[in-house]
Amino acid sequence: MVSPSACARSVRISLFSYGHANGPIVQPHSEAQYHKTLAYNIRHLPNPPRHLRAKATGLSRRLQKEFLQNNNAEEFLVKVQREISDVAKEGCDQLLYSTGRDGNKQGPEEADTRSDLNAHSSEEAAAEGADIDIVVTICCEEGRHRSVAFVEELARRLAMLKHGDDSSQHWQLSINVTHRDIGNLEDCEQSLGQNKRPNKVQAKTRQRERREKGNRYEYPED
Repeated sequence: MVSPSACARSVRISLFSYGHANGPIVQPHSEAQYHKTLAYNIRHLPNPPRHLRAKATGLSRRLQKEFLQNNNAEEFLVKVQREISDVAKEGCDQLLYSTGRDGNKQGPEEADTRSDLNAHSSEEAAAEGADIDIVVTICCEEGRHRSVAFVEELARRLAMLKHGDDSSQHWQLSINVTHRDIGNLEDCEQSLGQNKRPNKVQAKTRQRERREKGNRYEYPED
Protein backbone atom coordinates (compact mmCIF):
# COMPACT_ATOMS: atom_id res chain seq x y z
CA MET A 1 0.00 0.00 0.00
CA VAL A 2 1.19 3.50 -0.78
CA SER A 3 2.14 5.39 2.34
CA PRO A 4 -0.09 8.34 3.23
CA SER A 5 3.06 10.30 4.05
CA ALA A 6 3.51 10.96 0.33
CA CYS A 7 0.08 12.49 0.01
CA ALA A 8 -0.92 16.10 0.54
CA ARG A 9 -4.61 16.55 -0.18
CA SER A 10 -7.39 18.88 0.81
CA VAL A 11 -9.90 17.00 2.97
CA ARG A 12 -13.35 18.32 3.78
CA ILE A 13 -15.33 16.64 6.56
CA SER A 14 -19.01 17.59 6.73
CA LEU A 15 -20.73 16.62 9.98
CA PHE A 16 -24.54 16.50 10.10
CA SER A 17 -26.80 15.94 13.09
CA TYR A 18 -30.45 15.11 12.52
CA GLY A 19 -33.47 13.40 14.01
CA HIS A 20 -34.77 10.04 12.86
CA ALA A 21 -38.32 11.21 13.62
CA ASN A 22 -37.94 14.06 11.12
CA GLY A 23 -37.00 11.93 8.14
CA PRO A 24 -33.73 11.09 6.35
CA ILE A 25 -31.12 13.69 5.64
CA VAL A 26 -30.52 14.89 2.08
CA GLN A 27 -26.83 14.82 1.34
CA PRO A 28 -25.22 17.55 -0.76
CA HIS A 29 -23.78 16.70 -4.15
CA SER A 30 -20.01 16.39 -4.17
CA GLU A 31 -17.57 17.06 -7.00
CA ALA A 32 -14.61 15.73 -5.03
CA GLN A 33 -12.29 13.15 -6.56
CA TYR A 34 -12.91 10.87 -3.59
CA HIS A 35 -16.23 10.93 -1.75
CA LYS A 36 -17.52 8.74 1.04
CA THR A 37 -20.44 8.86 3.45
CA LEU A 38 -20.39 7.44 6.96
CA ALA A 39 -23.80 7.11 8.64
CA TYR A 40 -24.25 6.47 12.36
CA ASN A 41 -27.35 5.97 14.49
CA ILE A 42 -26.77 6.81 18.16
CA ARG A 43 -30.29 6.26 19.44
CA HIS A 44 -28.90 3.38 21.51
CA LEU A 45 -26.89 5.84 23.60
CA PRO A 46 -28.55 7.14 26.79
CA ASN A 47 -30.17 10.56 26.77
CA PRO A 48 -28.92 13.37 29.02
CA PRO A 49 -31.11 14.10 32.07
CA ARG A 50 -34.61 15.25 31.22
CA HIS A 51 -34.35 18.56 33.08
CA LEU A 52 -31.39 19.52 30.87
CA ARG A 53 -33.13 18.46 27.68
CA ALA A 54 -36.15 20.56 28.60
CA LYS A 55 -34.06 23.73 28.85
CA ALA A 56 -31.35 23.31 26.22
CA THR A 57 -30.22 21.58 23.05
CA GLY A 58 -27.00 19.68 22.42
CA LEU A 59 -25.25 23.01 21.91
CA SER A 60 -25.22 23.40 25.69
CA ARG A 61 -21.79 22.58 27.14
CA ARG A 62 -23.41 21.32 30.31
CA LEU A 63 -25.65 18.95 28.38
CA GLN A 64 -22.67 17.79 26.33
CA LYS A 65 -20.72 17.03 29.50
CA GLU A 66 -23.57 15.00 30.96
CA PHE A 67 -24.00 13.06 27.73
CA LEU A 68 -20.32 12.37 27.07
CA GLN A 69 -19.47 11.23 30.59
CA ASN A 70 -21.23 7.96 29.74
CA ASN A 71 -18.65 5.30 28.83
CA ASN A 72 -20.70 4.03 25.88
CA ALA A 73 -20.89 7.50 24.38
CA GLU A 74 -17.15 8.00 24.79
CA GLU A 75 -16.32 4.63 23.22
CA PHE A 76 -18.59 5.28 20.26
CA LEU A 77 -17.08 8.73 19.77
CA VAL A 78 -13.57 7.26 19.65
CA LYS A 79 -14.76 4.63 17.17
CA VAL A 80 -16.28 7.21 14.81
CA GLN A 81 -13.24 9.45 14.97
CA ARG A 82 -10.94 6.53 14.13
CA GLU A 83 -13.10 5.47 11.18
CA ILE A 84 -13.15 9.01 9.78
CA SER A 85 -9.37 9.19 10.01
CA ASP A 86 -9.06 5.80 8.29
CA VAL A 87 -11.31 6.94 5.44
CA ALA A 88 -9.25 10.11 4.95
CA LYS A 89 -6.06 8.03 4.73
CA GLU A 90 -7.76 5.60 2.36
CA GLY A 91 -8.76 8.51 0.13
CA CYS A 92 -5.20 9.80 0.07
CA ASP A 93 -3.90 6.36 -0.83
CA GLN A 94 -6.39 5.91 -3.67
CA LEU A 95 -5.75 9.31 -5.20
CA LEU A 96 -2.00 8.91 -4.92
CA TYR A 97 -2.14 5.45 -6.48
CA SER A 98 -4.37 6.71 -9.29
CA THR A 99 -2.08 9.66 -9.99
CA GLY A 100 1.00 7.45 -10.00
CA ARG A 101 -0.60 4.88 -12.29
CA ASP A 102 -1.72 7.54 -14.80
CA GLY A 103 1.71 9.15 -14.73
CA ASN A 104 3.48 5.86 -15.51
CA LYS A 105 1.47 5.51 -18.72
CA GLN A 106 2.85 8.78 -20.14
CA GLY A 107 6.18 9.58 -21.68
CA PRO A 108 8.50 12.12 -19.98
CA GLU A 109 7.19 15.12 -21.94
CA GLU A 110 3.58 13.99 -21.63
CA ALA A 111 4.09 13.35 -17.93
CA ASP A 112 5.42 16.89 -17.46
CA THR A 113 2.45 18.30 -19.33
CA ARG A 114 0.05 16.19 -17.27
CA SER A 115 1.81 17.32 -14.08
CA ASP A 116 1.22 20.96 -15.05
CA LEU A 117 -2.44 20.21 -15.77
CA ASN A 118 -2.79 18.39 -12.46
CA ALA A 119 -1.25 21.33 -10.63
CA HIS A 120 -3.71 23.66 -12.34
CA SER A 121 -6.58 21.30 -11.51
CA SER A 122 -5.45 21.16 -7.89
CA GLU A 123 -5.55 24.94 -7.70
CA GLU A 124 -9.09 24.92 -9.11
CA ALA A 125 -10.10 22.15 -6.71
CA ALA A 126 -8.75 24.13 -3.79
CA ALA A 127 -10.87 27.09 -4.86
CA GLU A 128 -14.02 25.09 -5.60
CA GLY A 129 -13.87 22.21 -3.13
CA ALA A 130 -11.82 19.43 -1.62
CA ASP A 131 -9.96 16.50 -3.18
CA ILE A 132 -11.48 14.25 -0.53
CA ASP A 133 -15.02 14.81 0.70
CA ILE A 134 -16.24 12.87 3.74
CA VAL A 135 -19.85 13.24 4.86
CA VAL A 136 -20.68 12.01 8.37
CA THR A 137 -24.32 11.82 9.47
CA ILE A 138 -25.22 11.34 13.14
CA CYS A 139 -28.81 10.42 13.92
CA CYS A 140 -30.69 10.44 17.22
CA GLU A 141 -34.46 10.44 17.76
CA GLU A 142 -35.33 14.14 17.44
CA GLY A 143 -32.02 15.63 16.33
CA ARG A 144 -31.89 18.14 19.17
CA HIS A 145 -29.77 16.65 21.96
CA ARG A 146 -27.64 13.52 21.58
CA SER A 147 -26.70 13.89 17.91
CA VAL A 148 -25.98 17.61 18.33
CA ALA A 149 -23.77 17.05 21.39
CA PHE A 150 -22.01 14.18 19.62
CA VAL A 151 -21.28 16.21 16.49
CA GLU A 152 -20.03 19.21 18.48
CA GLU A 153 -17.52 17.08 20.40
CA LEU A 154 -16.53 15.15 17.27
CA ALA A 155 -15.77 18.42 15.46
CA ARG A 156 -13.56 19.55 18.35
CA ARG A 157 -11.60 16.32 18.32
CA LEU A 158 -11.20 16.22 14.54
CA ALA A 159 -9.87 19.78 14.62
CA MET A 160 -7.05 18.50 16.82
CA LEU A 161 -5.77 16.52 13.82
CA LYS A 162 -4.39 19.84 12.63
CA HIS A 163 -2.08 19.95 15.62
CA GLY A 164 0.27 17.25 16.81
CA ASP A 165 -1.11 14.28 14.86
CA ASP A 166 1.22 12.77 12.23
CA SER A 167 -1.58 12.42 9.70
CA SER A 168 -2.29 16.15 9.87
CA GLN A 169 0.94 16.79 7.96
CA HIS A 170 -0.47 15.07 4.87
CA TRP A 171 -3.73 16.89 4.32
CA GLN A 172 -5.37 20.27 4.63
CA LEU A 173 -8.40 19.67 6.79
CA SER A 174 -11.62 21.67 6.85
CA ILE A 175 -14.61 20.79 9.02
CA ASN A 176 -18.20 21.86 8.40
CA VAL A 177 -20.96 21.34 10.98
CA THR A 178 -24.69 21.36 10.27
CA HIS A 179 -27.44 20.74 12.84
CA ARG A 180 -30.43 20.19 10.60
CA ASP A 181 -33.17 20.08 13.20
CA ILE A 182 -32.37 22.89 15.62
CA GLY A 183 -31.11 26.07 13.94
CA ASN A 184 -29.15 28.30 16.31
CA LEU A 185 -29.63 28.33 20.07
CA GLU A 186 -31.49 31.66 20.21
CA ASP A 187 -33.96 30.46 17.60
CA CYS A 188 -34.49 27.29 19.60
CA GLU A 189 -35.17 29.19 22.81
CA GLN A 190 -37.53 31.59 21.05
CA SER A 191 -39.28 28.70 19.37
CA LEU A 192 -39.76 26.95 22.68
CA GLY A 193 -41.23 30.09 24.21
CA GLN A 194 -43.51 30.71 21.25
CA ASN A 195 -44.78 27.16 21.41
CA LYS A 196 -45.63 27.49 25.08
CA ARG A 197 -47.42 30.83 24.91
CA PRO A 198 -49.99 29.92 22.24
CA ASN A 199 -50.80 26.73 24.14
CA LYS A 200 -51.68 28.71 27.29
CA VAL A 201 -53.73 31.21 25.31
CA GLN A 202 -55.58 28.43 23.57
CA ALA A 203 -56.27 26.70 26.89
CA LYS A 204 -57.70 29.91 28.41
CA THR A 205 -59.77 30.52 25.31
CA ARG A 206 -61.23 27.02 25.47
CA GLN A 207 -62.01 27.46 29.20
CA ARG A 208 -63.78 30.78 28.53
CA GLU A 209 -65.78 29.24 25.70
CA ARG A 210 -66.86 26.35 27.91
CA ARG A 211 -67.96 28.77 30.66
CA GLU A 212 -69.90 30.91 28.22
CA LYS A 213 -71.49 27.84 26.69
CA GLY A 214 -72.44 26.57 30.16
CA ASN A 215 -73.96 29.92 31.10
CA ARG A 216 -76.09 29.94 28.00
CA TYR A 217 -77.44 26.51 28.87
CA GLU A 218 -78.08 27.43 32.52
CA TYR A 219 -79.73 30.75 31.80
CA PRO A 220 -81.57 30.49 28.53
CA GLU A 221 -83.20 33.59 27.20
CA ASP A 222 -87.04 33.75 27.38
